[in-house]
Amino acid sequence: MSDLSSLTGKFRVRKDVYAVAKPSKRPRESLVCFQCRKAKLRCDRQKPCSSCVRKDEADTCSYQRSSPDATKPSTAEDRLAHLESLVRDLIQGSATTSTVKNSVPDIQINSSDYSDPRTPAHIADSEPGTRYAGSTHWSAILDDIHGIKAALGQHDYFPESEQIGMSSASRCRRDMIIFGSANNYPMKMIISHYLPSKLEVDRLLAVYFQGEAFIIPFIHATQFQRQYRAFWEDPAASNPLWLSILFSICSAATMVQGTVGIAPATREDVMADVRHFQEAAGKCLVRGEYHRPQQYVLEALTLYAQTINMQSLDPSREVGAIFGMIVRMAYEMGYHRDPDSLGSITVFEGEMRRRFWALCKQVDLMVSFQLGLPSNICLENCDTQSPRNLADSDFDEDTIALPPSRSEDEPVGILWFIVKDRQMASFSKVCRDTLSFDEKSETEIVQLDGEIRRMYTTIPESLRTRPLADSISDPPFLVMTRIYVEFIYLKSLCVFHRKYMVRGDPFSTKSCVEAGQQLVGLFIEVYREFSPGGQLHRERWMLTNFTMNDFLLGCMVLCLAVNTLKNEPYNLPGDSKSTKQEILSLLRQAHDICIEKSSASRDARYVAQVIIATLNKQSHESAESTPLLPTSSLGEDDPFYFGWLDPFQAGDESGLSCDWRLLDSR
Repeated sequence: MSDLSSLTGKFRVRKDVYAVAKPSKRPRESLVCFQCRKAKLRCDRQKPCSSCVRKDEADTCSYQRSSPDATKPSTAEDRLAHLESLVRDLIQGSATTSTVKNSVPDIQINSSDYSDPRTPAHIADSEPGTRYAGSTHWSAILDDIHGIKAALGQHDYFPESEQIGMSSASRCRRDMIIFGSANNYPMKMIISHYLPSKLEVDRLLAVYFQGEAFIIPFIHATQFQRQYRAFWEDPAASNPLWLSILFSICSAATMVQGTVGIAPATREDVMADVRHFQEAAGKCLVRGEYHRPQQYVLEALTLYAQTINMQSLDPSREVGAIFGMIVRMAYEMGYHRDPDSLGSITVFEGEMRRRFWALCKQVDLMVSFQLGLPSNICLENCDTQSPRNLADSDFDEDTIALPPSRSEDEPVGILWFIVKDRQMASFSKVCRDTLSFDEKSETEIVQLDGEIRRMYTTIPESLRTRPLADSISDPPFLVMTRIYVEFIYLKSLCVFHRKYMVRGDPFSTKSCVEAGQQLVGLFIEVYREFSPGGQLHRERWMLTNFTMNDFLLGCMVLCLAVNTLKNEPYNLPGDSKSTKQEILSLLRQAHDICIEKSSASRDARYVAQVIIATLNKQSHESAESTPLLPTSSLGEDDPFYFGWLDPFQAGDESGLSCDWRLLDSR
């Protein structure tokens, strides 16, 4: 041992220096593949084995054993496994997630190890601006995995075919598209069969863009003209979705043209041309794979829905279904987030996205209102700003910074659209309350009523309604937009107070009756001008099913008011008897309009029967010898024949839509 003392500066003697080392066993080659061993199946030891071939897993059949070091996960791998488990929990659905939350104790997570859960949302897809992922989407959690890659020393954890934005459905056959296969509609066939001459299309576009009331705000006139010129250079090479937009515009313009009487054609010929263009637009949607978030898809679907909506004075359930798809896809593409918070979006694109989202909110809420359904959009989850009051000539694709909004004293074409967007905040609250099973207290009623009325005070003077005698120098478009804005305010009061009017609330009764009188009276005044010789005769196509639906809603409110006026005491506007006579006079005039529109609107035909029943009932209670209106000539087999109908018993007080559809045999 003395010989070892001289070496202590170079070597350290360990206590276990003489311990016997454990023999290391060489791992034997596995005779059973990993997949069979995991599934506890018999393996025939082939390469690949028959079991893997039968399960279509031949590519993954492996006989290699994992190395001993692989059983010792590192800290980074632990974190990776934890994040992957979170992804799996999200994929399994909300039901499983809620069960896990209730059964698993909270896990303490070091804030330095994981990113802030308030990480901004982002756009995630191969095509910029087409796939939005919020903080609850599983791909947002994978952002944390990207940060772990460096610790693992991996270039990319995911195979190329499983990158973010590529779902299993995306890897399916491309011809599996809802409502048809894109291969069935070649572009050359669509163009040769449906596209008219350039001169005819030019004329239709002129009709559309000059009829301002139906110009969709997200169609920028200058940009569209450039795209239109490029289209004619090589029509077959155009984007099918953009071509769908063109066909939808031609369809709408054809309908306007036929209504105004520009082209000498019968209604049957006009509607045949309308359906011709609409069919082409639908085929282009299928050809362009409208189910996939991409450029032009939202605009094409919206314009297609517009052409459907223009064809009837009754609400369209088909349009409601289409807008349900549009809203969901707009969420996926991040339209509910303001472009400034997303980045990598040009000034022009950002403003056009704001315009589209504003229209999406309005139309979705209006269509849902017509059908008595909740809106697909929750405004609390949106932060997209309202678009600026700018004309298309104020900005273009090369704009670096948007100019300030124009004065609201100047009725630029988009001003009414912006004012309507403001009204959606209070109108959305009204719709939610009307569809809710809860009832507000008197204090809450007054509070929301005040919010509706305060919103009305923000309407610019240029868009305030005025007697038509004072509007003889105003363009018809401005007159109608004033009506549109006014009707949103009036129907908000009608629908909100109707539920509490039935309950017997004096304030709601007074508010509902006043709003109903104003709404029906204003519609009657405007409707007269749609007749031959009137100020709006050439613009009678501006009478949409939205406006007609508001009128019918007002009629039902007045019918309800007639019944309510029998019950005393109520703090009604003015003298009860004079108010009642005014309501009866409005109902008689409304009945004439409903009869006139009964051939074009099933709802109007039914409401006419409700008004007859209401007035005849009132006549009977007043001891008059003859009814105020003749009974219907409809037979008992007609779906609109109800004999004597009590419209108040037929109504659904909790419903949002006009009650006449509840008894319709459709």
